[in-house]
Amino acid sequence: MNTWLKLVAPWVLTAVLAAEAVFMASQARVNFPFLAPALLGAVVIQIRVCRKRLELLGTVPLAVGLAFVRFGVHLHPLYDSPAYIGMFLGLASLFVMGVRVLRSPPKEVPDRVAAFGAALALPVFVIVTAFVLPGTGHAHPATLDRVLYAFDGSLGLQPSFVLGRLLRHLPWLGALAEMSYEGVPVAVLILYASTMRKEGRRRPNLLILFGVASLAGYLLYSLVPAAGPVHLFPSCFPNSAPPLAGLALLPASLPAEVPRNAMPSLHMAWAVLLCWNARRSGIWLRAGYLLYLALTVLITLGSGEHYLIDLVVALPFCLAVQTAFSLPGRELPRSVPLWAGSLGTLAWLGFLRFAVPVWIGSAVLDWSLLVLTVAGSVLLERRTYRKFCASMDERQAVRRQQFEAASAVL
Repeated sequence: MNTWLKLVAPWVLTAVLAAEAVFMASQARVNFPFLAPALLGAVVIQIRVCRKRLELLGTVPLAVGLAFVRFGVHLHPLYDSPAYIGMFLGLASLFVMGVRVLRSPPKEVPDRVAAFGAALALPVFVIVTAFVLPGTGHAHPATLDRVLYAFDGSLGLQPSFVLGRLLRHLPWLGALAEMSYEGVPVAVLILYASTMRKEGRRRPNLLILFGVASLAGYLLYSLVPAAGPVHLFPSCFPNSAPPLAGLALLPASLPAEVPRNAMPSLHMAWAVLLCWNARRSGIWLRAGYLLYLALTVLITLGSGEHYLIDLVVALPFCLAVQTAFSLPGRELPRSVPLWAGSLGTLAWLGFLRFAVPVWIGSAVLDWSLLVLTVAGSVLLERRTYRKFCASMDERQAVRRQQFEAASAVL
């Protein structure tokens, strides 16, 4: 196995160098808003696994060298777009970690390849998403934004417009929230780095968990395609919410270049999953992810990219994904949280799309369903978490008994 990894590693490193070369030859602007944070996450992984301070310090001049190769002596783009700094640091970290794989003794190769793969996974995911997500606009030229807007309005307010005005009046809060919105790759890799400790293994594999959640969310976009109120009412948002009276709940024709990625909100799902999986971390990390969740709610609504119902449907969606990764496969067919999360998500999508006469104008019913969905998802996930912890404790007890029995024999 180690020999196989040794043979594969040079090809992986070559691919990274090729990606760097393509980036150096690209036009002088940051094309994807999440690419810089995704590459900066590689620095987080490198700091976590690197035991040599000199190696970390050597990453900085390498990043500076890459910047000079890209821009020459004219480094004005670095000042115009600080995101480039994160890109160059991340590219340098990937290069250094790739070299470490090649220079590792056989027994260390698997761990170093795993760290290198984790650092490379999110940049690749961001690049693929940047090319795939716009296809939702061409696949669904008509959206159900008016339906979602009407549901939020049936609650008695339009949260997106309210928070949009708040962020406009408090620019510093908007900048902080936007930083959290685009920094989700760093948030994911910080938590992943904490799970690389021995005790951190008592959680689902975070990268696979987030990958599956992203893929499942992308598939659900097609069931209720929507883009957000800022695209539905570009001239009104966020100053004045158009009244529901006279609003025809017909499909809206939006520009094809606008992604249909509002329902369910994956940013909300990622933030909730981060909070749920940070419970075995330190108090400061847990508090940080709670703050991150609050900022995510603020920016997803305040930016006009989502409706409140998008965030609510993300809860049962998270419940289903988290449960699927927390319980043994043999228990999943009988898992109440898994079925509740899966059917709850699909039920909401069907309810919104096909039961408009039932919920339109019924604030009591709509608020009751929202509260039941949020509270039920949280309570059922707590049940899953307790079962997961009990299962892990049982496994550790069995291993301890096996170790003690083997020690007694020896």
